[in-house]
Amino acid sequence: MDSEYFYMICILVSSLLLFLTVYLMITLGDLESDYINSRDCAAKMNFWTLPRIGLQILHSVVLLCSGEWKILIISLPFSSWLVYRKLKQAPGHSGLYDPTEIHNRDKLRFNLAECLGFMGYHLASFFLYMYMIVSTLTGNPDNPTVTKEVPW
Repeated sequence: MDSEYFYMICILVSSLLLFLTVYLMITLGDLESDYINSRDCAAKMNFWTLPRIGLQILHSVVLLCSGEWKILIISLPFSSWLVYRKLKQAPGHSGLYDPTEIHNRDKLRFNLAECLGFMGYHLASFFLYMYMIVSTLTGNPDNPTVTKEVPW
């Protein structure tokens, strides 16, 4: 398969992960300002935990299949962090985000900082893939702008 197809898949997965991270950030912000209670917040966030992990792993697998080793090395810590957090989930908790602990100030700040870090990564990777697909389609990796004159 050509590299532009891999880049399109990466753009799609990266945009889905970006929107999901923004949703999680808004949900945590609502909890912080007491617009929703901790049980509703934890339920909303736990619902999206497994799809988030699955999309992040899919993102890494697509990078592995396309042979983009440098980007894969950057992506692996983010994928492994989500898997690590899910595996280290305390027994008896309702999910990755526990309603009894999520309103704790330290946990809330940690979750907000984590979402902010993931948001920065997904935003940067989205624009990186946009640049890479444009440079692939134009055939000029140094300057992806089209150098031909416009016919009209």
